[in-house]
Amino acid sequence: MGWIKGEGEIEDSYKISKIAAHVPDLVVYSTLTNDIPYAENFHGVLLFADVSGISAGKLSKVIVGDEISQYFVVIGRAVDEVRLAEGLAVASTIILSPNAWELCERDNIAIDPIENERAVKVRYIKREPSFSVEKYQDSIGMSVEHEKVTRDCVRRASRLMPNAELEKTLRKYIMKTVLQKIDDDQPLEYLSEMRPATIVFVNMQFKGGESDQEQCMTIHQAAIGIGQQIVKHHGRVNKVFMFDKGCTFLCLFGLPGDKREDESAHALQAAYGVHDLCQKEIRSLKTVSVGVTTGPVFCGVVGHPVRHEYTVIGRKVNLAARLMMHYPGVVSCDSETCYYSKLPAFYFNELPKKAMKGVKNPGVLYQFMANKQQMYDHLM
Repeated sequence: MGWIKGEGEIEDSYKISKIAAHVPDLVVYSTLTNDIPYAENFHGVLLFADVSGISAGKLSKVIVGDEISQYFVVIGRAVDEVRLAEGLAVASTIILSPNAWELCERDNIAIDPIENERAVKVRYIKREPSFSVEKYQDSIGMSVEHEKVTRDCVRRASRLMPNAELEKTLRKYIMKTVLQKIDDDQPLEYLSEMRPATIVFVNMQFKGGESDQEQCMTIHQAAIGIGQQIVKHHGRVNKVFMFDKGCTFLCLFGLPGDKREDESAHALQAAYGVHDLCQKEIRSLKTVSVGVTTGPVFCGVVGHPVRHEYTVIGRKVNLAARLMMHYPGVVSCDSETCYYSKLPAFYFNELPKKAMKGVKNPGVLYQFMANKQQMYDHLM
């Protein structure tokens, strides 16, 4: 006898598929019983698609956060190597990390060596690769888990059946801005728009020598502390990722439902609070740097319908990331953030100009130096 799903079950199935579309398979199909935080090792290949850096090797899937918000991060040597490869690349080039080059079919790839580096630049592939997955699995791929290919299905998560426990878990990985649209059964296209926002990038550089488990605990501690500071000031943590042997948080102010007239001032207060928290509470850090910018950006959903994310794109996003990396150890901001915050001029100290990749005429840049009590008194 066939089983026909009820109307409510069909709706629930569609909803969990929409939620899963924002979460990677490494989270969707992981066990729900592990205590947070936890790290789990696997082998994989990383592609940094901005300017094509490729690495491969041992990785760790890290899950951090609290009962309200959780984050998925990939750490390990292969992450450090793909960032190194990206740093060596220019437009229209492909760089293979040392470990990725070791694992390639080297006779079939023409490369140029890079001076003083073990990474290589790919010139061209000599012939069409004839790669047998079965032979690979029978030889060096025995220890690697492989997902079974499902015919006519781009991603298994798009066919998830109703599962209340899984849905409750996956909701923790999605921003409230997006969840509201999903719960209201509204098209996510309504979230895609150009809008003024304030961008906060936070970068934590580690002292070095930490194990994956130690990095996991550090990121977990930071995720909870940073999340509390950001949400308290009406902002959202958009994503957490590894960057140049450090961990970076992208935080957003002024999203739909969170718009405030004084968002730049609150973003600066949150940035200062985050900087102070990391310096005092996280002992394994070498440096914490924060970049803050304000201006029009694209806010919306990008990616394939069955695997996409809500993010921000634009010149001000790039500038905030550059400030974070070029002015280490301080809270830096652009002139628009300074202006729209309406805070006293003596809270800001002009920073020296620096050449920043991909940034032309950034304007006057400042270090924000107000302490918590000064900000509190002003905002009250």
